[in-house]
Amino acid sequence: MTTEKEEEEKRLEEKMKELENDSGFNQPMDTGVVIPTPDKNNKKNLVFDEERFEDTFLKCLICRETFDEDEKMPKMLPCHHTFCLDCLKQMFRVEGEFRRNLTSAFRSMPVAVKISCPTCREGLIASEAEILRLPNDHTVRELVAFVRCTGKPDVAYCKKHQMQPLNFFCEPCITPVCRDCTVIDHKEKNGHIVMNVEEALHKYVPVLDETLTEMESEEKTLHDKRMALEKASDNLEQIQKELGVQIRQTFDRIRDAIDERERELYTAAEHEIDKKRQEISDQLELALNREETFKSERMKLNTAKETKNIAAMFSNHQSAREALMEKVTVHGPSRAIRDFAVSFQFNSRQENNIRHYISNFGDVTFKNA
Repeated sequence: MTTEKEEEEKRLEEKMKELENDSGFNQPMDTGVVIPTPDKNNKKNLVFDEERFEDTFLKCLICRETFDEDEKMPKMLPCHHTFCLDCLKQMFRVEGEFRRNLTSAFRSMPVAVKISCPTCREGLIASEAEILRLPNDHTVRELVAFVRCTGKPDVAYCKKHQMQPLNFFCEPCITPVCRDCTVIDHKEKNGHIVMNVEEALHKYVPVLDETLTEMESEEKTLHDKRMALEKASDNLEQIQKELGVQIRQTFDRIRDAIDERERELYTAAEHEIDKKRQEISDQLELALNREETFKSERMKLNTAKETKNIAAMFSNHQSAREALMEKVTVHGPSRAIRDFAVSFQFNSRQENNIRHYISNFGDVTFKNA
């Protein structure tokens, strides 16, 4: 029994070392705070210390995120080292998972586990509820609130001279500069005019306000024009529909007139054809009657001639001569066809004129408002 317990403690110790190595906590954390020798004539040290102070004491040393009033609430361990609530809860879950996987005795997460301070390695046995009840580090909370109110994170620093705030403004170069820049790159004897940032703001803010006013006025003008253009764009579809209706109605009337004219021409053509057909029928009937008359007279004359009936010969001859002397004119078909073709040749010449007129008919014009 003792051997199993020793082996379990050995495995636990190895796992804790592995966990610490993975998390980077195998050694006490270095806060990184460097306190240089004070120099009253060099403000750079002061700015440097403030920056390092914020990075060290206002941020969790595990996740390196700034403390807040929610999941990143600063919690103080009994050893007086402070970490955020989220990281402590994560440490509890990792240790609990390790304990549960280490032996089958734990079927669920253990109620309490031992966690070690990443800085001093002092152990703490606590449940998740007890971790939530750990005291808040009010000093850190007040410092975070103070930095948030003073706007410290918004301070801009010189890229060339690290950790030097941009407290000055070079007017000819139109650029913010730091203290070192004013004595190295932006000397007044070289024509640089350097002023305090507050003075530059006092001088140029009215100019900016004037520019902003002009831009706002121009923006309003552009807004009004844009709204008018959008309205005109929305009206284009309705205008297109109205134009389409007008064009369709106009050509519907033209088509109706063409259809009406087509029916009139069909009627006229039918009338002329019927008239011509009647004329041909009359001529045909006249030709048939004359043909029958000549055939009858010819047969009677031939019979009298063959029978040598002298009386019939003279009487039939007289009748045949009277038929020949009768003035009956039968027109042939060539004249009727020629007259019919001439009347329609005139209409085909008008067709070209009409087609030319239709090809140039109508126009779409737009009037500027």
